[in-house]
Amino acid sequence: MKREDKREVVADLQQRMRQAKVAILTRFSGLNVQRMTQLRRELRKADVEYRIIKNTLFRLAIQGTDKELLSPRLEGPIGVAWSDKDVVGPAKILAKYAKDFAELQILIAASDGRLWDAKAIQTWVTLPNLEELRAKILGMIQAPASKLARLLNTPGTQMAQVLKARSEQTP
Repeated sequence: MKREDKREVVADLQQRMRQAKVAILTRFSGLNVQRMTQLRRELRKADVEYRIIKNTLFRLAIQGTDKELLSPRLEGPIGVAWSDKDVVGPAKILAKYAKDFAELQILIAASDGRLWDAKAIQTWVTLPNLEELRAKILGMIQAPASKLARLLNTPGTQMAQVLKARSEQTP
């Protein structure tokens, strides 16, 4: 790769790392092409980018960003997954595939200027995503209103049932 091409790659990655909410480092040694393609497809569906990047180029790209904390962890072949929309989404997909494919390992993540180890990333997996949270909140907001409507209708319904039963008893 020519020096100018490297500069362009670093500039592009640096911009993406500034916008990314999370960057997760993975080790993928031994993962065959079919499984890697499957993983990339699933990540792409969730608007997550996944690249295998030379450590020296990635180290330059994360300088001056909140992902710079990852620099000392860049050793050996590394894959980087990042998203500028969701913090939990990439972790969920990677954890699912790491469970299915022993060759894929989640190493560490950086988000909001903080490092998260593999154990902490596993706890992210149990968190609901943004859509699930919205649905739960909407359900909690609607629950009191529907209970109130049911309570208000119940006495009238009971009274109507009593009157109907009484009218059927008297000839």
